[in-house]
Amino acid sequence: MSEVYNRFSGRSVDRVQALADGVFAVAMTLLVLDLHLSGQRATDSHALWVQLSHLGPNFAAYVLSFTMLGTFWLALHTVLGLCDESDRMLAWAVISYLFFVTTLPFTASVLAGHVHVPLAVALYWLNLAALGATLAWVVLHAGDHLVEPERIPAIRVVRRRLVLAQSLYAVAALLTFASPVAAIVGLAVVQAFFIVSPRLPFRV
Repeated sequence: MSEVYNRFSGRSVDRVQALADGVFAVAMTLLVLDLHLSGQRATDSHALWVQLSHLGPNFAAYVLSFTMLGTFWLALHTVLGLCDESDRMLAWAVISYLFFVTTLPFTASVLAGHVHVPLAVALYWLNLAALGATLAWVVLHAGDHLVEPERIPAIRVVRRRLVLAQSLYAVAALLTFASPVAAIVGLAVVQAFFIVSPRLPFRV
C-alpha cells in the first residue's frame, strides 16, 4: 500500500514551491517585528535619535537574517527549478527545511538581544547549520532521483556553493571564542560575499 501511495504523493513541484514561498514570506516578515522603539514616546529629535540608536543590534540582526533567508530561498528555488517533478521524499525534505526557516526569526531575536553572549551566536549558527543540512537533503535527493542527466552539472554547482557557504559560516562562528561581535561580523562578511559573488571575476 505504501509503495502505491508513494507513487502519487507529493508529485507537484509547483505546490512544494508555493508552500516554500509562503513560509519564507511569513518568516521574512516576522523578522521586522523585532524592530520597535522601547521606552516612553520621544518628545524631540534628540530623544528619538537615542531610541533609534538603541535599535542598532536589532537592525543588524534583521538585515543579516533577511538576506540569509533570501539566499536560502534562492537556493531552494534553484533546486526545485531543476526538477521536472517532485516526490514524497522531496516534499518531506523541503518541509524539514522550512521548519528551520521558521525558527530563524527566533534565533535572530535572541542574537539581537544578546550580541555579546557566545551562546546566542552558537544558537544562530546552529540554525544556519540545520538549514544547510536539510537543504543538502533536498539537493542530494533531487540530484539522485528527480533531475535529468543534462542538469546534473547545475546540481553540482549548488552542492559546491552549499558546502562552501556552510564551511565559511562555521569558520565565522568559531570567532565567537575570541569575540561574539567578531563572529557576527564574520557571518555578515560571508553573507555579503555570497550576495555579490555572481558579479565577481571568478566563479563560486
